Amino acid sequence: MKHLLTLLILFATNLSWGSLLRQSYEFPRATGMGNAFIALADDANAIFYNPAALARVKGVHLHLIDTGLNVDGMDTAQRIKRAVFDGEYNNLIDPDKQFLGFSFKPTLITPYFGISIYNHSFGYFDMQSLQGSTVDVFAYNDLGVALGFGIPLSQYFSFGVGLKAVSRTGMDINMTPAQLIADLGSSALQINNNVYEALKKYMGVGYGFPLSGGVLITLPQITKSAPTIRLAATVEDIGTTTFTKISGANSPTPIRMTYNFGSALQYTLNKDLNLNVTLDLRHQFESLPFVKTFHLGTELRHRFFAVRGGVYQGYPTYGASIEFPPHTRLHFSSYAVELGNKLWERGERWYQVQLVIGFSPL
Repeated sequence: MKHLLTLLILFATNLSWGSLLRQSYEFPRATGMGNAFIALADDANAIFYNPAALARVKGVHLHLIDTGLNVDGMDTAQRIKRAVFDGEYNNLIDPDKQFLGFSFKPTLITPYFGISIYNHSFGYFDMQSLQGSTVDVFAYNDLGVALGFGIPLSQYFSFGVGLKAVSRTGMDINMTPAQLIADLGSSALQINNNVYEALKKYMGVGYGFPLSGGVLITLPQITKSAPTIRLAATVEDIGTTTFTKISGANSPTPIRMTYNFGSALQYTLNKDLNLNVTLDLRHQFESLPFVKTFHLGTELRHRFFAVRGGVYQGYPTYGASIEFPPHTRLHFSSYAVELGNKLWERGERWYQVQLVIGFSPL
């Protein structure tokens, strides 16, 4: 641990990325363990994290309800409540700083195949009431279908392909407050009084077909008591995902292709208890500081509950779940992102909760 902290601090001296890193979909079981998940991916999240893991699925599993909520605090939760139940959309976005999100994704997974029909919303707004140095906004609402195919080439190696057909409504803004005010032709007071209405100008609407690929390698066990070792790699948004605009609107910002690598140690403690230790290096071969790409996780998983911990962008994560086999689960996680230019400069903590209700029809 001492050497790990020294390494993180060393890399922190060369940080140059001072805004939110644009990530793909993230779900609470993974974020509770630092979002280090691509080599583990042993549940329905494999469709989104590593389709190659679908080659290891046993049986047929259907999630009728799979819904989640993401917030940065109780104030955001109250804003979402008032928007949904009272129609107060004008007050949904905090003019200072806010993170909010929602997901709903009924999912079917079988050996070698998975499909999810999903609605995923994400909103990050770093306005700082237009008193900071930068306005950083990344928000989208995705409605689509995700397909995953996992093909085993041997008992130790599999590869997979994931394809989404998605309609995105979203915006991606990174400019100074002065540039924003001038571009909108408004005043700071008018913008802060109704952020929701002011930012509509930057909304893009379009459809696209993100393509991903992955491999999963399981090393032979030396002894029966030795841990299972898995290695994985994924490529997301192959060739860069672009969106075709709809109805004369602006097109959403393209999603850059990313390369990710992961590993996992899986210890079987007894028939109902497993220990997983995972490590991911994400967004490789990009001009990003190491701390933005490093993910470390642990999970102690019993048949009826699980506890998790990890490291995400230099900050500790934690999570827990209550599980009723085969597919009723309540997941909770908390993780933090780095928004500044060096390690532990501008961390912001987020919270996720997810409810899954399903069954195994076969």
